[in-house]
Order: sequence, then C-alpha cells, then structure tokens
Amino acid sequence: MENSLSASITPIEQCAACNVQVLNDDAFCTNCGYPLHGTNQEQRNFISIREAKEIDLSEANKKIKRASIALYVVAGTTALLGLAMVGLSKDPAAKNSLLITNLILAAIYGGLGFWCNQKPLAAIISGSALYALVLILNAIVNPLTIISGIIFKIIIIGFFVRGIKSAIEAEKLKKELYAE
Repeated sequence: MENSLSASITPIEQCAACNVQVLNDDAFCTNCGYPLHGTNQEQRNFISIREAKEIDLSEANKKIKRASIALYVVAGTTALLGLAMVGLSKDPAAKNSLLITNLILAAIYGGLGFWCNQKPLAAIISGSALYALVLILNAIVNPLTIISGIIFKIIIIGFFVRGIKSAIEAEKLKKELYAE
C-alpha cells in the first residue's frame, strides 16, 4: 500500500528560469515556458532571450521614470510660475484665480507623477494630454506663450513621448516575461 502511494506522487523541481516549482513530468514551465526537458541549446537560448527582454524592460522602466520626473517638474514649474504670476499681477481678483488654477494643475501633475508608479501608460498619457491642453488654452489666450519657454516645452514633450513608447513596450515585455 505504501509503495503505490509513493509512486503516485510526482517529484517537484524548480524552474531554472523563474524559480517556480514545477512537476517533474512537465515539459515546459507553467509560469514562463522554459523547456524543462529541452536540449541544452534550447534552454540556453530561452535564458538568453529572457535576459535580453529583462534588460529591455529595465531600459523601458528608466524612460518611464524620466517621464514620471517630467510630470513632477511640470508640477513644480506650474506651482512656481503660478506664485510668480500672482506676485506680478495687479488685479486682486486675477491673483486668486491664477493661484488656485496653478496650484490645482500642479497638484494634478504631481498626482499623475505619483500614479506613474502604478499605471505608467495611463498616467503619462493623461499628463501629456493635460499638458497639451494647457499649452493650447494658453496659446488661445495669449499666442506669444507658444514661443516662451519653447525649449523647456519641447524637452517635456520629448520625455512624455519616450515615456509613452516605453510604457507600451514595458507592458508588452511584462506579458512575455511573466505570462499572466
């Protein structure tokens, strides 16, 4: 009786690629797809492709981090410019509306920068859309705002574009690496 019980239990081993426990009978890891009983060449190829994807994911995450920092920079700049415009404005009613509007925008950009850690694609797209909307509205009110700070604006937009591309790439790589 004891012999039949031990024969029915399949030994468990760890996947060499992702360290998840797998059954000895499995041909592939159920988590990452590693060929458990493949040839040495197939296993090396799988590991090298996985390592290359992990490096690509790391690079994408660095670009996402830069876009997140850009959101914080826009938040800080918006708050500082709002305070500066309040100091320069001579109309008391305009001072309050400028201050409130810029502080709300700064808080939104800061929140999007924080949210970028959990949902980078949504946060960066939302931040870049809000940034573009503010630029367009400012240009409608005063067309000269298009030119002022153009280098800063181009740099921020560049970080947003790279961040969006990287967030899309990171999502794709995560799906490939961690078959969810």
